[in-house]
Amino acid sequence: MSEPVNIRQIAPGTKIALVDGALAEVVSNPADGVWVFARYLSSPGDPSRVGGEEMIFAQDIVEIRE
Repeated sequence: MSEPVNIRQIAPGTKIALVDGALAEVVSNPADGVWVFARYLSSPGDPSRVGGEEMIFAQDIVEIRE
């Protein structure tokens, strides 16, 4: 099991793995502890999301990727 992710500390440019298997890069972080704005780098369940940006809910982030 992964360590809990404190999304308030995630800087823009950080890659995040999501619960649905997608990988995204944080574009901005309002540091509210609830959401980050990210761009999809991969999305196995929906390839049309790649390159798109959207708000990602904290509970959907499973880990920080290098």
